[in-house]
Amino acid sequence: MFFWIHDGRISPNPPLTHPDRVPKIHPAGQSTPSAIGEGEPDTSPTGSFLHRNPKEVYKESSLPTEKPVFFLHEMMTSPVYTKEKEDSVETCLDFMLEKGIRHLPITGKMGELVGFVSDRDLLDKTKSYEREMPVSDIMTKRVLVGSPGAEIRQVTKVLLEERIGCLPIVNDDNVPIGIITRSDLLRLLLKYPNLSLTV
Repeated sequence: MFFWIHDGRISPNPPLTHPDRVPKIHPAGQSTPSAIGEGEPDTSPTGSFLHRNPKEVYKESSLPTEKPVFFLHEMMTSPVYTKEKEDSVETCLDFMLEKGIRHLPITGKMGELVGFVSDRDLLDKTKSYEREMPVSDIMTKRVLVGSPGAEIRQVTKVLLEERIGCLPIVNDDNVPIGIITRSDLLRLLLKYPNLSLTV
């Protein structure tokens, strides 16, 4: 499930999805989180195929995909870093540089998602008075989010259609509990070369 949050409130007109087209392969809540890059023979912790024998890679990629369906709660980065809307642009930028992240959900007093900024948004603010502004002055207030049970192929479809680089995941109280990016999807393809990320 996907929906828009505008300034902390759920907005109507969610992106169109077709859940009936996605086959369920196991009951909800019984899936096991997947650790990308773990359990692969002769690979680095990142799951890279670069140092493996090409014949082995080809043989493995020709096999049926071990796990054809993934859900957001299995792939998302959690917990997710956040900052409050009262924090300054400079504070948020320093925080993102320290943590090595490019996307930052912004929360309200109760921890609910109220906005979103990228490193580009913050790096554009070069003047001293701009750096001192609260991040709420420049954040994107209409944010597309997903629920933990959303199927990964639908996530890919939404990211492409909406032209966004990441998707925050929220709980029933609209509190951010995770995030998934295009890089996460690329790592998934490295681990499962036969996996289709489109519906």
